[in-house]
Amino acid sequence: MTTNITAYYQLGKFIVLFQHVEAEIKEILVLLAEADNEMVRILINDLEYAKRLNTADVLFSRFVDLRSGADKSAKVEFHNLMSNLKKLGERRNEIVHSWYVDWVTVDGERGLIRENSRNRGSKGIREEQEEELLPESFETDFANLNSALQLLNKFRLKIIDWLYPDLQLEDGD
Repeated sequence: MTTNITAYYQLGKFIVLFQHVEAEIKEILVLLAEADNEMVRILINDLEYAKRLNTADVLFSRFVDLRSGADKSAKVEFHNLMSNLKKLGERRNEIVHSWYVDWVTVDGERGLIRENSRNRGSKGIREEQEEELLPESFETDFANLNSALQLLNKFRLKIIDWLYPDLQLEDGD
């Protein structure tokens, strides 16, 4: 059976991959707090995505400052990652809060047209945005999400290493 990847499939895949990014951020926050895990999860549960990023950014900076063996340049790298994650969050919001119509190109390719509009009170206008989405249109989004996930995991492991410097895992653990 051949699978025909559709724009609908890619749209769903993007949303699920983004949830993995959010889960990684939560885990980093739990590690950074060095407190009761459930209490930390309770505190961050009601934070919107951007506030979680800001909180993680500040906690990471403080965490690094308190560690004598920590590489201080990691703060800048982590901050840059949080800034990139904010942009990914904006893209996610565009995708989730848009409406879609089926679309067929002149070549017969099936896709979606994403439409979104915003009221700009200061300008007294409604701005409309439209994007044509074929299945391959999501590849840049997936690359950005995968890159972010890799960096988040790198920082999660770095935090664990700083927390438990004497922990030696044997191969296969």
